[in-house]
Amino acid sequence: MINLLKKLCPLRLAPVSEDGDKAVTLLCKELPFTVHEYASGDEYNGWTVPQKWGAQKAEIWKDGVLLYDGMQHPLGVAGYCPSFQGRVSLKELKDHLFYHPNYAEALVYHCDYYYKPWQKTWGLCVPFNLYRSLEEGDYDVVLETVYEAGTMKVLDYFLEGESKETIILNAHSCHPAQANDDISGIVVGIEIIKRLMKIKKRKFSYRLIIAPEHLGTVFYLKNMPDEQVQSFKYAMFLEMLGNKNRLALQESFTGDTLIDKAGHHFLKHRFPEYHSDEFRKIVGNDETVWEAPGYEIPCISLSRMPYPEYHSSLDTENIIFEEKLEEAVVAVLGMLDIMETNTTMKRHFKGLVALSNPKYDLYISTFDPSIRPTVPEDQKKWNHLMNCLIRYFDEKTTIFEIAEKHEIDYARLYPYIKKYEEKGLISLSHDG
Repeated sequence: MINLLKKLCPLRLAPVSEDGDKAVTLLCKELPFTVHEYASGDEYNGWTVPQKWGAQKAEIWKDGVLLYDGMQHPLGVAGYCPSFQGRVSLKELKDHLFYHPNYAEALVYHCDYYYKPWQKTWGLCVPFNLYRSLEEGDYDVVLETVYEAGTMKVLDYFLEGESKETIILNAHSCHPAQANDDISGIVVGIEIIKRLMKIKKRKFSYRLIIAPEHLGTVFYLKNMPDEQVQSFKYAMFLEMLGNKNRLALQESFTGDTLIDKAGHHFLKHRFPEYHSDEFRKIVGNDETVWEAPGYEIPCISLSRMPYPEYHSSLDTENIIFEEKLEEAVVAVLGMLDIMETNTTMKRHFKGLVALSNPKYDLYISTFDPSIRPTVPEDQKKWNHLMNCLIRYFDEKTTIFEIAEKHEIDYARLYPYIKKYEEKGLISLSHDG
């Protein structure tokens, strides 16, 4: 994951750009994506596919001295801004300069114009130290950018399962020089698909969508056949997953779907330090597109927000850690495993089963209250579970419902219940 991230980080990504196309070529070597293309100028619900854009020159001069060269970093020019050349006063210059409020030397990521192409305003992103050091007088600005017709590209990888019901994994591909936001989400998404491929039987189908933020998924859904969109059962946005923060789970719009519950359950048992909040209260991305009226696809997001380097030139590979990317992969696969294996159970016996009989060997050694009055809470839970479990073999109650009710880790409960199936006591319906 780190190696792929390092290849993508130097690119001057944008919704439609030359380096964006280079990223597509690079990613298609990782997975055989279908590449959907949407022409510049296409409109839908007020959204417009931008023209192919790139900066070629971005300089600030004073008295013949070059004070700033915005081409030295991919964030040096406000994304999608037009060309400008002329002499301006200090006040006018400052009206077109943007800086990060928290860092004196870092650059801020400015992307507003991509979503508002009617704002034909030029702009440069500069360190705050430079901004406040500018003296009265006139400045010469040379800003050359290029617009041309192009296509916005959305990468779509489909992994077929036994059911047409599909779980969407989504990451965005338009932020230049932002390792965590969201190249980390891209590499985690690709790794998850590669590991899902190794699972022989998958109940759900999966799609990994890598697209420019908002714009890509808006036009992707708009151009998908209704029958295909109706198969989209759940979605998960992956972003900002490589920094050292704890994991953050943002709920879907209703917050009560299976993917919400599976997310909370797995994180509570495996990464209990995680935090969570309601829809759009941790971070905002394409969940609003998936959840939009007419689609209403429940979409959670997994991230490590907040982090101080967000939307700055400090969001580099230096803040990305392989073990944190791996944690994110484990977390998502754990959630998906719950959804994949959750099922009801059919009983093939009558009466009470002697679980400790060697014929079954299903008894988990527990406590004797007369000998050990103080016992671990986990042991109490398992003892109570064994006394209740056979009543749940009713073809109505799911394994996940049992795990939630008894506050037991699904990842431990499922293998235990499978032993009942191996002994011929039950059969799993495998239909969720």
